[in-house]
Amino acid sequence: MRPGRTLETAGVKHVEAITQSENAMTHSYTVMMAVSPGRRKFLPVLFLTLKEEKGVFDPIVSRTMFKAHNLYVTASTSGKMTKKLYLEWSEKVLFPHMEERCIFLADSWKTFSDQDSVIELKPEELEYEMLTIPPKVAGQIQPLDVLCFRMYKGCFKKISDFVFLHDLPVPVHHRDVILRLHSLLYQQFQSPRFENLIAEAWHKLGYTDERFMYVNPAKFMFDKLKGSCLHENCRDIVLLVCGWCKAHLCFHHFYDTHHFCIICLNEFVY
Repeated sequence: MRPGRTLETAGVKHVEAITQSENAMTHSYTVMMAVSPGRRKFLPVLFLTLKEEKGVFDPIVSRTMFKAHNLYVTASTSGKMTKKLYLEWSEKVLFPHMEERCIFLADSWKTFSDQDSVIELKPEELEYEMLTIPPKVAGQIQPLDVLCFRMYKGCFKKISDFVFLHDLPVPVHHRDVILRLHSLLYQQFQSPRFENLIAEAWHKLGYTDERFMYVNPAKFMFDKLKGSCLHENCRDIVLLVCGWCKAHLCFHHFYDTHHFCIICLNEFVY
């Protein structure tokens, strides 16, 4: 979620930089999300694959790590989704939220190719079909690539940049911090306020005829922030505006108190 870049004089062979953790510079993880054009919603659960040396969480980590009902967390040695994890995603995340019929539009990623194994896992009553996006054209055909991914990653970066800018004692590379931030941010994107974003992503690529005016989550939550935190006696700098209740929140009252909002309001709350 963070660019591996820094500034230095042109031609310099060795560039020094400061990081919270050396491991954070090389360790990656996978975020697997899906959207439904009919419901105009993201799937209720976000699937994550974290990098673990043995490819699994040890018992202590499994017992103590951050958990949220809108996250399904797995591990692999690379931090990338494997075929086994893709089948797990299909069985545990995708199919439980599908009704009657599902047409799965996916990238031409080799991991997605074994559809026979997927069909073995699907509910008997579900009609299922997969359409594969040809190589090197996902940016022109994949709805998530056109609108959703960039906005989600941009919002995540704004939050992590806020931590660095204000020197907050939050290790953004840490497993629990990553999971908590994704749980909170994914819930923000679930707000009814942003539903037209998903519908417009499908229209923009020609899949549907109707055009939709949508609210950009990044602009709504982070542009033109003013005032202080909603909470009484809190004068901390505002981090964002909640996509649900429109409350102005500092980092503490968004992250530490886990502002998992489900109340959608049209008027601003100061």
